[in-house]
Amino acid sequence: MECRKELSGVKRREQIIDNLREHGEVTVKILSNQFGVSEMTIRRDLHLLEEQGYATIHYGGAALLDRQNIGCQSFSLRKGKESENKRRIAKKAASFIREGDVLFMDTSTTVLEILTYMPAFRVKIITNSMPVMESVYRDENIDLYIAPGLYRSVGGPLDYATAEYLSRFHYNKAFFGSTSYEPDFGTSAAEEIEAAVKKCVIENSDENYLLIDHSKMGKRNFVKWGDTDNYTAILSDEELDIDWRTKIARNGGKLILC
Repeated sequence: MECRKELSGVKRREQIIDNLREHGEVTVKILSNQFGVSEMTIRRDLHLLEEQGYATIHYGGAALLDRQNIGCQSFSLRKGKESENKRRIAKKAASFIREGDVLFMDTSTTVLEILTYMPAFRVKIITNSMPVMESVYRDENIDLYIAPGLYRSVGGPLDYATAEYLSRFHYNKAFFGSTSYEPDFGTSAAEEIEAAVKKCVIENSDENYLLIDHSKMGKRNFVKWGDTDNYTAILSDEELDIDWRTKIARNGGKLILC
């Protein structure tokens, strides 16, 4: 296939789905050559398709997850609303990144989306997210630091070795997601160790950003790890109810709607 350098990300991913429908699986290297883009860009595409339930990622590529589902719907027409919101939130978050920054990126899928929009700056990324690592490890502009520890289903290492490692660094900016946020209570996690890991980073970061769409609002979990006023900005979407907007402001938070 002739290389189409101006192909949009959406159109490229639609064609990747076509390849999956025809062959059952694809490889990063072949897709990179086919579309004339970097392997990192293809990995980002595959992560987006996996998040949407179209494919399952394996080393070096991806396999079709559900042939019947893929065959009857277009990616561009069936993207979930929350996923659209997440992408807008991630794009805004990426705009805060500057050349030379030291960044923390957690295991959130919304945080992972930042990489799709991040300019080609020379930065350091410190993370406990395996998807982040897989997306950037070949990028020559990025110095990548991977936290150690026991791998957990949240998407990467998560134990006290992880917390100790992450507490060593000074971060210019840290990006967090959360499954639970309530403006009066703050952000919270299901496990004590997850909360401990995030608190280690918050305490060492100049700027902290919380990326959370409206569907996560109003939830409290087992262990608190951050207050509303800990964040330089809370990024959410336009569907956020006015009552939540008021509560965030009342608790000292700066809200950015995306």
